Amino acid sequence: MKKYIITLSLFMMVLNLSAQDVIWKMNYDVSFPFSATKTFTDQVSWRGLSFDVDRFVGDNLAVGVGFSWNVFVEKEPDSYYERPNVLLHGTQVRYINNIPLTARISWYQPMDTFEPYATLGIGTAWQEVRREIGTFAFEGDFWQFALTPEVGVVIPVGMSYLTARVRYVHAFETADAPNLSYLAIGLGFAW
Repeated sequence: MKKYIITLSLFMMVLNLSAQDVIWKMNYDVSFPFSATKTFTDQVSWRGLSFDVDRFVGDNLAVGVGFSWNVFVEKEPDSYYERPNVLLHGTQVRYINNIPLTARISWYQPMDTFEPYATLGIGTAWQEVRREIGTFAFEGDFWQFALTPEVGVVIPVGMSYLTARVRYVHAFETADAPNLSYLAIGLGFAW
C-alpha cells in the first residue's frame, strides 16, 4: 500500500508543476449499486467523496488521476446466514468500502457559460466486503482492475467552479472477488 501512496504522490506533484494548467475537483457522491454489488447491498450509498486532478496537455485534452471512496451499507433484521457446518441468525449488517485509484484522460469542450467534459479512468479498485451477524464478522478485501467512465460539467462561479458529474465505476471479477459496479452522481467544487 505504501508504494501506491508514494507513486500517487509523485504523479500528483508532476501534475502540479504548472498550476495554471491544472484543475482540481472535489465532489460529494451519491451512489447506486448494480449487479453483484446490488445483490450484496441493495441500498443507495449516501457516503461518497471523490477527488480528481487533471492537467491540460492541449486546448481540450487533459490527463490526471482520480481517487474516490464510497461506502455501501445494508441492515437486515431477523436474517439467516449459512456457513459450512453453521447457521447464524440475527441482525445482519453488510458493508462494502470501495476506493478506486485511476489514471484519467479527459476531453473538455469550452463553451460560453459552462464546460462539459468526458473522462475515462483506468486503474485499480480496492474493495472491502464485510458481513456482521451477531458477534460474528466475515470479511475480505480485494484489489481489482477498474474502469471509470464519466461525463460532467464545470460551471464558472467567480474565481472557482461548480461541478456536476455522473461516474460509472466497474471493478472486474477476479478469482477471489465478485465484480463491483455502481453509478455515482457527484456535485462539488473545482479550482
